[in-house]
Amino acid sequence: MDLDKATKPGYRRFSFRDLSIQQRLPLLICILLCSVIVTFGFASYYGVKKATLEMGTKRLHTLADQLAAMLTASSTKLNTITLAVAHQDTIKKNVQSRGTELRTEALEILNNLRKDSSWVLLELLDSNKIPVLWTGNKGTEAKLSVHTIFSSLRVGPDSCKIGEIYAVGDSMYYPVAASIVDRKHVIGYLVSWRSLSSSPKELEQLSQLMGAGATLYIGNTDGSLWTNLIKPVPPPPIDLQHNQDIFEYINQHGRKTMAAVQYIPPTQWCVLVEFSEKTLLEAATDFLHWISIIGGILIALGIFITWLMSRNIIKPLKQLTSAATAIATGDYSAPVQVEHMDELGKLGNAFNIMVEQIRVAQSELENRVIERTSQLQIANSELESFSYSISHDLRAPLRAIIGYTSILEEEYSNKLDEEAKRLTSVIKKNTKRMGDLIDDMLAFSKLGRDGIAKIRISSNEMVKEIIDGLDGKNNIKWNIQSLPDINADIKTMRQVWINLISNAIKYSRNREHPQIEIGTSPHKGHNTFFVKDNGVGFNQRYSKKLFKVFQRLHTTEEFEGTGVGLAIVEKIISKHGGNVWAEAEEGKGASFFFTIPTG
Repeated sequence: MDLDKATKPGYRRFSFRDLSIQQRLPLLICILLCSVIVTFGFASYYGVKKATLEMGTKRLHTLADQLAAMLTASSTKLNTITLAVAHQDTIKKNVQSRGTELRTEALEILNNLRKDSSWVLLELLDSNKIPVLWTGNKGTEAKLSVHTIFSSLRVGPDSCKIGEIYAVGDSMYYPVAASIVDRKHVIGYLVSWRSLSSSPKELEQLSQLMGAGATLYIGNTDGSLWTNLIKPVPPPPIDLQHNQDIFEYINQHGRKTMAAVQYIPPTQWCVLVEFSEKTLLEAATDFLHWISIIGGILIALGIFITWLMSRNIIKPLKQLTSAATAIATGDYSAPVQVEHMDELGKLGNAFNIMVEQIRVAQSELENRVIERTSQLQIANSELESFSYSISHDLRAPLRAIIGYTSILEEEYSNKLDEEAKRLTSVIKKNTKRMGDLIDDMLAFSKLGRDGIAKIRISSNEMVKEIIDGLDGKNNIKWNIQSLPDINADIKTMRQVWINLISNAIKYSRNREHPQIEIGTSPHKGHNTFFVKDNGVGFNQRYSKKLFKVFQRLHTTEEFEGTGVGLAIVEKIISKHGGNVWAEAEEGKGASFFFTIPTG
């Protein structure tokens, strides 16, 4: 049989509706303030960040251009000075004589070119690049190869070029090579080796020029060497073959970095200016920090002000709630104290007026109830008298009909033919049915007036006792489950079981092997009982008619009955707080269910 299963209780989830208004209002304001401040803060932060990055990009380009221009000017001046020396006749004659003529004058000219210690070595080379005269630190020549620089540095007639930077240990050098020309033919070269290094004072001045957080690197255009003007450094992770507007990478210190590169035209160098993104965005970060602090203060202030406002709003609402609770218990003596004439004050006044109207209406209603109760008691008394009169006045003629019909059958049986005997039997049968109908109607009417007295009942004993007292039970196969004890009215519950079990016997007696099953099942705080048979059944669409007075689905010729029994069952179960229903199929039996609360 199909019965609903008890559902398992679920876990209670947090809901905004579970909070009081005094809690909701500050929470709502907090959420709104947080949303506005977070949205505004991050939008402003990203705007400042974008503007800062744009300014940083422009600053990088400007610094790279300025430094490249400075180095270009310095390199151009150096080339001009070196080329001017290479054009002097003394230098030309000394080279042509392979260093034998005008040696002293040539050395003086070369020494005059060495204006500071950055000029490490100056050499005059013949056309085969063999030194003919030199001045300075000759040990540098052993460390640096002239042939190496000329393989990458092509010096034409009347030209001077600056070569790549070379590292020797932690020292760095670069060559400046100028051609010595006589009658448009290159007869030799003037090569000067200069040390690439800066003093702390120069670097400090350069740092002030670039601004805090900027770092300068000089490197060869082929990426073979990079320096911070103090010592060689690892090359930055950039591709000079694909020059970009701005390079972004993680530097050797693990910091996210932005850099701009600019080439120095008279040389084979490029200058790189680098900014740490953290330093560049320091202003934007400070802005976000202050926005967060100010936002937190505004949120705290907003919550506090909202809490004060909600207190003023909730106080009269609590008074209204207390007054409404008192009214629910029947106490009308606690009106709401109105302190303000705002919307809540008007609501309090309206509530007090409503309370007074309810008090007057309740007083009138109580008087009417007393009056109607008195009238109902009189009507019930008259109805009981009427029922007794109906029972007595109707039963007397019915007894007379049955009595006279019995006399007629006994004294005149030899004079009555078969048709007359059949008619007298029909008269007695219908008269008895009329008596049963009167009894059932009186019982149904009495159910509406009588109360119920609940006691603990053993359902097993009651059902066994009822079955033992019924006729036609012997040829039926019974299947009776163990039934639970219930709290119910013993008299009316007996009537329920009698009516349902009698119906099951009546409608299954014509079966070859009649079967009746009686059982129970727990059902959401109720005990569900059922009586199931394999009788004639009925069409399920008419199941609701069964529990109405005089509603029958079979004729009296097929099955006896008054059509009141199931209506009595429905009324009894309803008075106990339960439900009754039926399930059936034509020719396959019927099942009747009813529920009784477990409490």
